[in-house]
Amino acid sequence: MGRKLEGRTIVLTGASRGVGFETAKRFLGEGAKVLGVAKDASRLARASETLGALGDFAPLQADLCESGAAERIAKGVAERWGSLDILFHNAAILIDAKVRSFEGEPRDALERTLAANVLAPFHLTRELLPLLRRGHEPRIVHVGSGAGTFDGLREGGIASYRLSKWALHGMTMLLAQHLAGSLAVNGFDPGWVKTDMGGPQAPGSAVDSAEGALAVVTLPFSVTGKFWKDGREIPF
Repeated sequence: MGRKLEGRTIVLTGASRGVGFETAKRFLGEGAKVLGVAKDASRLARASETLGALGDFAPLQADLCESGAAERIAKGVAERWGSLDILFHNAAILIDAKVRSFEGEPRDALERTLAANVLAPFHLTRELLPLLRRGHEPRIVHVGSGAGTFDGLREGGIASYRLSKWALHGMTMLLAQHLAGSLAVNGFDPGWVKTDMGGPQAPGSAVDSAEGALAVVTLPFSVTGKFWKDGREIPF
């Protein structure tokens, strides 16, 4: 039986640790060619030692919130492949998980969180659209969160993070409509997992999240504008 992503080209952000790292491993294991983007150069270099041994992995260091980052990634994709099949927006920040009210967050928390979790994916998507349109059954995946669902917004804590993921879910639905017929756009909830962001008390593992990520990128191309977790559709 052939590998599920044989020869598919993928840009994966936040590839140096946690869910992104395990997802990169899973995609490579299924035959994908992965360009992994991360902000921390030293951490990305360490991750590349493992990922490069598993398959066709290329690291690209970039701060997605900096001007010119999206253009540099697009140039890298164009030079390496000339087209793109999958854009997997995984990179995100959560500034302070312990603060229970938005009043206790740093004054710039919302601006920083929206920049990383919403604006950066939006600008990278726009920059990569011409390359995606040249790809095979091209698709975009936004890594959302149960924290940013309508039910999640009614819970306490991590206000800026919740709002950013709610906006990202909205962007998933918006882009699915605007790009219908040419690209599939879906959201993915990796769950609450043991990572630097999720913390040691989280019940899930990044390895399990990677299985869910594989399920999303191998959905039928006609499936778009939906939110997925563990291979099942869930409400936004």
